[in-house]
Amino acid sequence: MGVSKVKVGIIFAVAIVAIAVGVAMGVLWSSIFDEILSRELILSPTSKSFSIWKETPIPMYLKIYLFHWTNPQLVGKVKPHFIEKGPYVFKEVDYKVNKTWNTNGTLTFYQKRIWHFLPSESNGTLDDEIVNLNPIAVTIAYRVRHKSGPIKQMVSGALEVLQEGLTVRKKVRELLFDGYEDKLIDLAKELHVPGIPWNKFGWFYGRNRSETYDGTFNMNTGANSMQDLGILREWNYERKSTIYSGKCGEINGSLGDLWPPVRYYEDVSVFAPDVCTLVPLHDNGIMNFDGLEGKQFMATPETFDNGSRVESRACYCKDVECQPSGTLNVSTCKFGAPAFVSLPHFHLADESYRNSIDGLRPAHDGSHDFYILVQPDLGIPLQVRARLQLNLLIQPIKHIRLFEKVPKVFIPMLWFRQEADLSSDLGSQLKFVLILPTLGHVTFFGIAGLGVLLLFIGGVVCIRGRRRAEDNQRLIAKTEGSGTATNEG
Repeated sequence: MGVSKVKVGIIFAVAIVAIAVGVAMGVLWSSIFDEILSRELILSPTSKSFSIWKETPIPMYLKIYLFHWTNPQLVGKVKPHFIEKGPYVFKEVDYKVNKTWNTNGTLTFYQKRIWHFLPSESNGTLDDEIVNLNPIAVTIAYRVRHKSGPIKQMVSGALEVLQEGLTVRKKVRELLFDGYEDKLIDLAKELHVPGIPWNKFGWFYGRNRSETYDGTFNMNTGANSMQDLGILREWNYERKSTIYSGKCGEINGSLGDLWPPVRYYEDVSVFAPDVCTLVPLHDNGIMNFDGLEGKQFMATPETFDNGSRVESRACYCKDVECQPSGTLNVSTCKFGAPAFVSLPHFHLADESYRNSIDGLRPAHDGSHDFYILVQPDLGIPLQVRARLQLNLLIQPIKHIRLFEKVPKVFIPMLWFRQEADLSSDLGSQLKFVLILPTLGHVTFFGIAGLGVLLLFIGGVVCIRGRRRAEDNQRLIAKTEGSGTATNEG
């Protein structure tokens, strides 16, 4: 009997502990989980997010398309015609280097990018030859377009003496990473022309493996607020860029690889060092990616609006020659070159851009869209499709013979696709993290339910024990009563 009481006591004790622990943990689990998750999402030397963010953990690719000008000898007589060549595919790995943790909840760092050419993935070789606009000549002419007649005549004479033409024929490797020499660059450097930082020209010259090309970033770690996680505070030690005026010069937004929770965001912005400003993206709804919920943010006609639709973007046209909506003037960001950024093939841009040339056809199947897909509760990028096109403006410039009779045309030079998809391994880890809140509630309330069951079992055992004891008492009483009667007989 004593042993049975001990067993029942153990059952009741275990049941009460299970109920207490299960209910308490079930109620507190959300807070506990959020605390643990925040600790891992906030950037710190020991957090999981930092170990992923400091070096690209997934395959990332840069796919570059170059435009080949087929009829430059007929400029001014017929529309320029272009053939798209490529893609020339490079595997990209990004590193965050020279990191400094600051006491104000920010991290200062540089970004180092390394590209490796992938011949088997490319449509063409780096020795393919491309004919297109001479970027050096057009930049020099553009920079002096408002100077006096004698200065422009001097530039015109220099272009002729150095035998600079309207176009150049170069190999892909020269146009991209290797660069090529040009006597006009040498002359500009000898004359100490400001804003000439290179001794060769190439669209990505000097960038591969450089730790300083993209500049210095200061970013919120999320330590002060999760809503600031991954948002830039400074670029090149400045809170506002001098490249653009007013609101257009603000430094914020994400670099694209780290986000705060975005479930209730209608718009986000990606800060692109290549254009010295933000690329705004608009909420395009919830999408599915490999079984994961993602919120898609996409470029719209407002992304490169000139202020005609979005009043706040009018500052991109201040102090520069404003163009039809659909391109962003980045000339002040690109050393004074007449550079304008758009979506590929002038997708979503004013029709005038395409009407002045032949050979470009914007795709409506999504292949020319710029978008990112972000897990809305954790801010983890699931898919990135960053696509931009670089164009150079040619226009008549009096006193410079090379450009006196050209039409005003935006010449497409190249466009690129930066692509990354969350790997299946990281996707599986992410799915597990996302079910942990539910799994925790089910587990802990299940323990409480088990405690209730044990309590019930203990109660049943106790009741049965009492009944058995009462039955035994009656049996003993009956037995004793019948024995007395027999003796009396």
